[in-house]
Amino acid sequence: MVELKTEDYTKIMEDWVAAWNRSDAEATASYYADDLDYRDPNVPGGIANKEKFVTYLRILFRKWPEQEWIGKNIMPHAKTGAFSISYNFKFGNNDKIIKGFGMDRIEFKGDKIQLNHVYLNAEYWSDWIKNV
Repeated sequence: MVELKTEDYTKIMEDWVAAWNRSDAEATASYYADDLDYRDPNVPGGIANKEKFVTYLRILFRKWPEQEWIGKNIMPHAKTGAFSISYNFKFGNNDKIIKGFGMDRIEFKGDKIQLNHVYLNAEYWSDWIKNV
C-alpha cells in the first residue's frame, strides 16, 4: 500500500466535504471505511457500519437539504492519517437555517475515513433541536 502524505489526505477531505455540501448520501459515505466510527450530536453513541451510515445520511440530508461546510484549519496529528479540522457551517431547509462553528476529529484507514467525531457549538445544540 502506498503511504499517503498530508496533501493527499487534504485532497480527499476537500472532495469529501464537497460531497457533503451536495447532500449526496452515497457519495459522502464512499469516503468512509466499512468499519467506520462516526459520531455527531444526533448520534452520540455512534454509527459503526456503512449501511447504517448511508441510511442516517439520507435522513439527515432529506431533513436538512441545504448544507454548507467551510473548512478553516486542517491540523495534522503526530499519528499519520489523523487530523483535527475546524470549520464554519450552515445547514437548513425551507423553515430554518442553523449556522455555527465546529471541529472534527478524523482518522484515516488507508484512503478512507475510519473515525469521524463531530463537535458543533455544543452550548446551542439542545436549543436548536427543541426549535425544529
